[in-house]
Amino acid sequence: MKKLILPVLAVFSLGTASAQFNLGVSVGYGLGSPGHVLGTNTTSTSSSYSEKNIYGTLGSGLQANLTPGYMFGEHFGVELGLNGFFGSKTTIGEATFPGGSYKHTQSSSQFRVSPALVVKSGGEKLSVYARGGLVLPLLGSVKSEINDNGASTPGVNTMAELKTSGKVSLGYTGAVGLNVHFGQKMAFFAELGANSLRVKSKQTDLTKYTVNGTDQLGNVSTYGKQTKYVDELTNSSNNASVNPSGTNTANAKEDLRQVANFSNFFIQVGIKFSFGK
Repeated sequence: MKKLILPVLAVFSLGTASAQFNLGVSVGYGLGSPGHVLGTNTTSTSSSYSEKNIYGTLGSGLQANLTPGYMFGEHFGVELGLNGFFGSKTTIGEATFPGGSYKHTQSSSQFRVSPALVVKSGGEKLSVYARGGLVLPLLGSVKSEINDNGASTPGVNTMAELKTSGKVSLGYTGAVGLNVHFGQKMAFFAELGANSLRVKSKQTDLTKYTVNGTDQLGNVSTYGKQTKYVDELTNSSNNASVNPSGTNTANAKEDLRQVANFSNFFIQVGIKFSFGK
């Protein structure tokens, strides 16, 4: 028994001796990965018509990170990323007609937590690492802006802003990077990585609505201002498309749930500080 216990204690003591808390601060930019159809771009004239898909995600934007971590030894550790995501404005629908034009854009802001496992090589001056874990958005919403400059009705310009909140969702993240050490307590790092994240919609609220520059939000019913998302519509749902005779405009509209794609590839740089032995 002693022959077994002593080596185990020796390994544990070695890991404890080299254990370190660390704190990373970084900024980066994500590029929305392609392949997802966001909407269409339509052009129509008196002699021609063109319609094509718009591809992309809502994952393009600035990322700011505060990352506390703990290394159990020289090679293995854990991190808890605290991430702020500030999405770029993305066009998801656009049209040009003889009578006017239409444009629909979306952008998102989120606060996320990302618990991850870290594997690192040795090295006094340089070290490489890989990490993988989860992405969990805790706060955030998608802001939509719709500008209809006579496309629906010539001579009538309407503008609407909407805010969509999402259900609790879980995604995945991974990255590889390089540390450049400045002594034992500080390192510069750069990394390449990817996030896979899709968020199901929970509710959309109309927050601004003007017609020819005049505020008309107060004249919109609750049905027109608020949408609650469900997984199934029936003939008793509060939706005029499936229940035209039973729709209650004093209540929120019910509609089928949507999924927003925030997947991206990112690059980021930062500084990491180490505390402990």
